[in-house]
Amino acid sequence: MIAVIGSGITGLTASWALNQFREVTLYEKHSEIGMAAFGAKQMIGETEVEFDIPFRTIKKDYYPTLFQVYDRVGIQTRVVDYSFRVDSNDESVFGFFSKNILGFHIGIPSSEVFLSQKGRTIFSDLLKFYANAKADWKNENPKITILDFLKRYNYSNEFIYEFLLPTFALVNTCKTETVALYPAETIIGYHSRGYSYTPQETAKFGTRDIVNRMTEGLQHLHLNAKIQQIVKKGSKTIIQFESEEKEFEHVILSTQANQAYQILGKGFELEKEILSEFRYEASDVVLHTDPSYFKNPNVSLVFNIREGYDKPEVTLDLGRIIPELHGKKVFQTWNPHKLPHKDDTLKLAKFERPVMDERTRVAIDRISSLHSDPHCKLWLCGSYSLYGIPLLEAGAKSALQVTSHILNMSVSDIIRN
Repeated sequence: MIAVIGSGITGLTASWALNQFREVTLYEKHSEIGMAAFGAKQMIGETEVEFDIPFRTIKKDYYPTLFQVYDRVGIQTRVVDYSFRVDSNDESVFGFFSKNILGFHIGIPSSEVFLSQKGRTIFSDLLKFYANAKADWKNENPKITILDFLKRYNYSNEFIYEFLLPTFALVNTCKTETVALYPAETIIGYHSRGYSYTPQETAKFGTRDIVNRMTEGLQHLHLNAKIQQIVKKGSKTIIQFESEEKEFEHVILSTQANQAYQILGKGFELEKEILSEFRYEASDVVLHTDPSYFKNPNVSLVFNIREGYDKPEVTLDLGRIIPELHGKKVFQTWNPHKLPHKDDTLKLAKFERPVMDERTRVAIDRISSLHSDPHCKLWLCGSYSLYGIPLLEAGAKSALQVTSHILNMSVSDIIRN
């Protein structure tokens, strides 16, 4: 028997993949599957709509592993309009429109790009970054941070502080100053996957469909799991519950690193030392109906960069991209600089996301070394455990890598089965 602890995208992928070959038990501490635990059902007019919090979008060139899993499981996706604008201290400085022309999806720069000097500077540096960054990075110390890299190659302050760092603060759900210290390799590697334009997509029937399909056929699923500790007794890996303990051939910890640290006990001191190297930052996401957050009906997403705030405020107009809303104004705001009035607030959720830095890189290499041990029985995986972004892709990919070790099969064979 194999235990998978945690049912975000990592745990769902691991349990789905292993369940095709072995007996698996999936444990989740919440009363709902983790990936859907923070969603919200709301009456919009006379229609009940289930909102995903956070709203998740993926692109084929940035999420290849996740798309392979979705295709295999039968999860359909649809293209969404992710036109966006960047406002810096309430001045529009950059933007892109997403257009479908004869079945081809293309990105078109908005008027702000050409009508202001700042917009033209950002766009020029963006083209330079796409064209040169990957080759330039190969000439640098692999440990160079993205901020040092951008300054060394003379990118403008407008591009650095009013576009690249804030947009990646959203991608990684962290502070702008934290992104500045990310290894350049991670951000340049992220961009190098998608020089050509590919549209943003989302699960056609929402996170509920993802959860249902990925747990279909899973015989052992335990919600509200009361796991106390995971300990090693001799060569045995034991999960201790409130009233019993069970031995498992393998245990896959697919929670956040800081949560995994808390439930590891005697015999796993090395794993805990490694997990302690990972840091997290918290962010708020609020679902609301306050139109003051979104003053431009021509785009779907607005970044607001304001002095005095360490994260960009980003608001998504769900009425433009969720068909069931029929254009009704419902918004989702990440990192709100102020909270909506309580009468406009539908739900407030809090999340933690892993931070990437040199300490993280070393810890990831140490996890890889642990997993290379032929006698490994405790597996650490999740978005934190791979060197790169985006998070959903890293979560699914790390789960499949662990599954590959356990089954002694290639990832491609596991997906094709």
